[in-house]
Amino acid sequence: MQNWIKLSLVSAVLVTTFSSHAALPPDRQNMRDLNVMISFINANERVAMSLETIDFSNYTIHFGGGCQAIFERKEVHRSAGWVGPAAPLEFARSTCKLD
Repeated sequence: MQNWIKLSLVSAVLVTTFSSHAALPPDRQNMRDLNVMISFINANERVAMSLETIDFSNYTIHFGGGCQAIFERKEVHRSAGWVGPAAPLEFARSTCKLD
């Protein structure tokens, strides 16, 4: 009987440990998102040359006197109870031509 209790406790601890680390910590997610936006700036000369601000809370880069590069996340459907990391941030559209 004691082995069964020990096995149950160990199993409960392992399940709790695995489920609590399913999502990225906020600082890691923020760095991942910022790296996507900086890579976009580095890859687009017009954006880099006329960069004004990076609006991190709205995932928008302001450049060229009123232009915006807007980033979004794809919607990810997960099973009930599954947390998982957020979908990667991706360039969605720009309000001005990039080239």
